[in-house]
Amino acid sequence: MLRFRARVKKATSPADQAYLRAREVCLGFPAAEEKLSHGAPSFHVRGKMFVTFVDNHHGDGRVALWCKSTLAEQRRLVASDPRFFVPPYVGVGGWVGVRLDGATDWIELSILIEGGWGAVAPPRIVRGEVVVAPKALAPPSPRVTTDQKLARAALARLTTLCLALPEAEHEPDGRHAAFRVRKKVFAYFLDNHHGDGKIAVCVRGDKRANAALIRNDPEHFYSPAYIGPRGYVGLRLDLGRVDWKDVAERLAASYRIAAPKRLSRANAERDR
Repeated sequence: MLRFRARVKKATSPADQAYLRAREVCLGFPAAEEKLSHGAPSFHVRGKMFVTFVDNHHGDGRVALWCKSTLAEQRRLVASDPRFFVPPYVGVGGWVGVRLDGATDWIELSILIEGGWGAVAPPRIVRGEVVVAPKALAPPSPRVTTDQKLARAALARLTTLCLALPEAEHEPDGRHAAFRVRKKVFAYFLDNHHGDGKIAVCVRGDKRANAALIRNDPEHFYSPAYIGPRGYVGLRLDLGRVDWKDVAERLAASYRIAAPKRLSRANAERDR
């Protein structure tokens, strides 16, 4: 149900074209290498990242680069031009985001990228005292995508099940979604979270029971990033025929963990 789309010769979309252009600039600096980081193509020097390419990160609608910079330069750029923004996670460290889904000044962007490269590269490489033999250009990083028709259908069905529970609320987040009761999350819908290629729902449960599910059926169950240690288990919704009765039961059980006791008891009595 998922497909791997290599960004190679058939770079037909604007996002593909922007990635290939940015890749050419980044790999033009000595000792620069490309790796996947959380599913996104990222560029490093000796293990230190200076640029990452993002496409619709958490549904923000942007095709952009996040570039290592300084807080002062970040503030200057963000204040001077709407193309620049403070990216999540790394923005507090002075990184700056620049949109590539419009007119792009590639000379200006190359200068910004060079500043990020120079901030992480060993000084002797920056000064040209160490000759780094250029490597053969590897194929572009594959980009993992999911079946959007399947994802929309899964989210619609999941939403119907969740909102049937007393006082449940739906909070969309781009292609993801959270379902809450009295402000407490009892389910997350995730679509290709950090490029993992999965369409899934994450629900609360007993940690030992979750571990047993993952151990006994690792194809359908997994420990989701960040929230797995907090008692969540992921259930794939993109592998063949989904047992929606089982999904509904797991949603109800997760709801009872999160809901106030009165609502939890009312829901349990209703299901008898």
